[in-house]
Amino acid sequence: MLPRYVLPIVAIAMIGGITTPAAAEGNGLAVLLTDYGNDSIYVGILKGAMYSKAPDITIDTVTNSVPSFDIRTGAYILAEACGAYPKGTVFSCVVDPGVGTKRKCIVLKTKTGQYFVAPDNGLLTLVARREGIAEIRECTNEDLWYSKGSSSTFHGRDIFGPVAAAIASGTSITDTGPMIKSLVQIELREGKVRDDAAHGEVMRSDPYGNLVTTLTAAHLESLGIKMGDQLQVSIGDETFSAPFSTTYAAVDRGERLVLLQSSRFVECAINQDSMREATGADPGTTVVIGKAP
Repeated sequence: MLPRYVLPIVAIAMIGGITTPAAAEGNGLAVLLTDYGNDSIYVGILKGAMYSKAPDITIDTVTNSVPSFDIRTGAYILAEACGAYPKGTVFSCVVDPGVGTKRKCIVLKTKTGQYFVAPDNGLLTLVARREGIAEIRECTNEDLWYSKGSSSTFHGRDIFGPVAAAIASGTSITDTGPMIKSLVQIELREGKVRDDAAHGEVMRSDPYGNLVTTLTAAHLESLGIKMGDQLQVSIGDETFSAPFSTTYAAVDRGERLVLLQSSRFVECAINQDSMREATGADPGTTVVIGKAP
């Protein structure tokens, strides 16, 4: 089980303070992030419940392929992707191994003006840290649910989706339920620099087998690493040398490299092959990068 702790809003106030609750600013766009799977009847049913609540909204998707029950990876993906969407976007986020238990169903409004409807299980950890908290409410208003009452196994259909749809269509966040003062956070190894190396972990792998890490350009810059430098890379128990390159094609096919991917996270890759398969790395695998000796 992933470790977690409750972080009061007052703790996050040190990052920038808490703002006064404001009226909803849903822009008509609701975006899904789930572990249901792309070819899943649950995705279709979830969309149907959302359209039943708000027929005029638009529903889009970050991904429905978060690894099953993997709150940690879902938190990383959500925080990486949300910045590409405009203010007023509402995210319906369902990675919920505790569905039906006493964990809360919440809506978070960020300081950037986006909304996240999700289980209170740590899925919103990085969004809260990086985007800032404006307001958190528990989704207790059953008038906004799919129907009065809910199942114990499908809160995506019954609560998260319909509430997200309602906010997207103009319902004020104040109508979702009472304000709460904390949300659950999980412990994540965001990148750190120590002992002349950058230490992080695999955030996710992409369809090509490239490993996106929690390290950023700033971590490498703090070590004086420049494009073209030869790096020493450890992924789990495997250590190898690879150049810091601007493109995959900077090395021959089958050769390893390190580069900055589109969101400026450090990526470990093999040109036209799979670093995931070569190293056996999963989300959470330790990554250490420094200058080669």
